[in-house]
Amino acid sequence: MRQAIERNTSSERTANAQEGSVKRPYVELVSRAQVSFLIPLNDADPGALEIYREANNHYRTVPWPAPFDKTTHRLRLGDARDLSWIPDSSVHLVVTSPPYWTLKEYVRDNQSQLGDIADYEQFLVELDKVWRHCARVLVPGGRICCVVGDICVSRKRGGRHHVMPLHADIQVRSRKLGLDCLTPILWQKITNGATEAEGNGAGFYGKPYQPGSIVKNDTEFILLLRKGGEYRSAEPVQKVLSMLTKDEMQGWLRSGWADLPGASTTKSKHPAPYPIELAERLIKLFSFAGDTILDPFLGTGSTTAAAIRTGRNSIGIEIEPSYLEVARQKISALSRVKRMAGATSCEVICG
Repeated sequence: MRQAIERNTSSERTANAQEGSVKRPYVELVSRAQVSFLIPLNDADPGALEIYREANNHYRTVPWPAPFDKTTHRLRLGDARDLSWIPDSSVHLVVTSPPYWTLKEYVRDNQSQLGDIADYEQFLVELDKVWRHCARVLVPGGRICCVVGDICVSRKRGGRHHVMPLHADIQVRSRKLGLDCLTPILWQKITNGATEAEGNGAGFYGKPYQPGSIVKNDTEFILLLRKGGEYRSAEPVQKVLSMLTKDEMQGWLRSGWADLPGASTTKSKHPAPYPIELAERLIKLFSFAGDTILDPFLGTGSTTAAAIRTGRNSIGIEIEPSYLEVARQKISALSRVKRMAGATSCEVICG
């Protein structure tokens, strides 16, 4: 990565640290605005984080240095259960939301939809194929961010109301695949979406005098799964470009998020979208600038849009052609937007 710093200023040198005559290695980073920063190679050096923060503040308003100024985004029609075409250890982060088992109607005439599998246990078996591929393509220490809600089964189906604990089942089965489960984030959505499988009739929540009333299912889980291996490190320039603000760290590194509304199903032309801002947070939290983000259930392209906005590369797979076309149009339009800061250009590859 160091060779890519602008103006060939990436050769290691020595600079006086703040104390005495101790020599410490650094790289010089020069922006297009001709502002120069001496970035310590070791962020444990005295004053290093202050220098990182100063450089980060600068690069929030100007183009990033090469190669981080350009990103590539691949959109592909395909089945998330077969990612054999993606090389091992080539993805740094997975951000996705699997289809809701029988809760949402995606496309009537597409029988290959995962969410339309009638048997819940078989649905989980098919999901395992996706997580197995994700674990394979992730770099050591890479993570999966899986946005998922539990499934409420209505009284109309079996005569009683009950919940299929999808989030817990995914966690348990992921452990068997060798993934580590980390503390999940609870996302309390502001939405009026369906909360029961196969319909949500009037009076679903019960009458005000009934002890059998049902608690509204308006919370989703952001499962955090980690592939084994050493924790990832980055080059100094990546650290500079990837830093979070103090407010972002305080607001996002919590186990509960209640400030993000659900995305509109009408505007997105998809029955179960999640907001771009949600994907953007997860990408900023768990990846570095220039990383590659994978979404095997792309839908209408929220994850890819977030990758463009955060200066990451991406791969998106979608099984339904109509959704992929919506994503293609959205991403193509976004790629043409002139950006004055961050990654200022991107390439979109379809197929």
